[in-house]
Order: sequence, then structure tokens, then C-alpha cells
Amino acid sequence: MTVLEDPTDFGDRSHPAALVNVTNRCNLKCTHCFVFRDDNPNASIDRMDDETMLHQLEVLRDRHGIRSMLFMGGEPMVRRRLVLRAMELFEDASIVTNGTYGIPSVPGHLVTVSLDGPPEVNDSIRGPGVFSRVEETIRARDPRDGTTVILQMAVMRSTAHAMEAFVEAVADWPIDGVAFTFYVPTAGEHSDLAWDTNEERDEVIDRAIALKRRYPGLVKSSIATLELMKSDRCGAYTGDNCALRAMLPLYVGDGGVFERTYCCYGNDVDCDRCGAYAVFNAARHRGTA
Repeated sequence: MTVLEDPTDFGDRSHPAALVNVTNRCNLKCTHCFVFRDDNPNASIDRMDDETMLHQLEVLRDRHGIRSMLFMGGEPMVRRRLVLRAMELFEDASIVTNGTYGIPSVPGHLVTVSLDGPPEVNDSIRGPGVFSRVEETIRARDPRDGTTVILQMAVMRSTAHAMEAFVEAVADWPIDGVAFTFYVPTAGEHSDLAWDTNEERDEVIDRAIALKRRYPGLVKSSIATLELMKSDRCGAYTGDNCALRAMLPLYVGDGGVFERTYCCYGNDVDCDRCGAYAVFNAARHRGTA
């Protein structure tokens, strides 16, 4: 586990992008969720009220030049009013949600909805009936309201077989695309969620590339980025070389103040087996690839 000397000290550097975990509360308890994977008994407790969080986000925005903010949880729509107010503080904002509370209308911004496979696979992870509930909320939204809505599948070793079926199942939904990211394990983790080696994951990445070629308008994952995730090159973009180090991850600690973590997935991640699509996409866009 990586230990930060003072997680409440963000230094003086600028952070054009940040993410904020507005709550650890969630109506689901997904088997792969990094919030609950340590079975933290305090995971459902909010330690910062709305007004304090809004004030602190404004202070951090001005101090560190934050222009882009990603709102996540837990389930951020548990604190819907807070999130919608906080989004007004930033030039660019996006939300990651499980979709069961409806799809917020945020014209000009991005809403990423997490689903992890076709109905039977997704519901084995996220709970019975979740897939159909999300489909209902997405079909009920106004696709002309200016909100960009993307579905994202967190691909795991145990669910990789369902990638193609997932894309086929949602191909006619009123969405702007489908994206893939890959499970990020903890250090030393060996489970049915994680590949033991990056070489084992290569075949799955090849299938994601094939899906991009088959559904070029629907699948948003970039072939160039997926290629960077291959075992023969991925190590150049993780760990100390991670392009997301410039992104500030904000979590509310036990003292009711914002703290940063080593990684947005926590302090105990296995960087050598990182599967976060955003890490490699950031490297490609930054010109480090």
C-alpha cells in the first residue's frame, strides 16, 4: 500500500482536472467496486455536508486552476442536488453513475453510466433487475437535451466473454456510445476479477479492438489507446509514468476534510496490472505515447 506523507496537503501545483468522490453511499454493492472491496464498515457514512463541500471545491478550483471535474461515488446521484450545484463551478464536468436514479439532464456535459455486461452478467455483479432498470431510465430520457450519455463496461477476467453480447444488447439504445475499461486489481490480488498477467489480457484487448472496428460509431474506445494497453508496451505508461498523476483525486477522509489518494482507485492498486482506460488515453493525448 502506498502511504502519502500528508494526504491533506495538495501542494502548490496546478491541476487542470480533478475528480471528487461526493459520497461512498450507494444503493448497489457491486462485487468489483473499489469503495467496498475492503468491506469498510464506514463506507456508507458521508463526512462533509453540501455547503462545506461546495465551498471547498470552489477554494480548490481557484487555488489549483481546476477546470474539469469528474463527480463519482459511491453513487453520486444519491446527492443529486449537491452534484448539480457543484457542476456549475467548473468549465467542464462529468458524472459517473449506475443509472438507477435516472439520467440527469446536464446539457453540454458527459454522463457515464456503468453497466458490466448483458442482463445476466451485469445483474450477477450489480444486482437482480439492474440492467432492465437502467435500460428503462435511458429510454425515458430526452436524447435531444444536449447531454452526452455513454455506457461503460468494466471488463473483468470473469466477464470478458460477454463484451460482444453487451454491445449487441445496447446497440439500439438512445446513447452516444459504449466504452470499455479494464479491472484495476489491488497489489497481490489473485481473483476471478483480475488477470494474473498482462499477457493474459492481450486477447481481450484484441477483441475490444475488433468490436471498435465492427461498431466504429458506437464503440468509443480508441484503437490507438487500446493498443497502448498491450503487454509489450503498457508498462511505459503506468506507475511513476502515469499521465493521470496530474489529475487530483479528492476523497473525504475520517476528519471530514478532503484528502488525496495515490490513485483514483485507491492507495493499494497494482500499477503494473493497471487496466484503467483513462490512464492510457491520457498518455496518448499528452503525447507521451
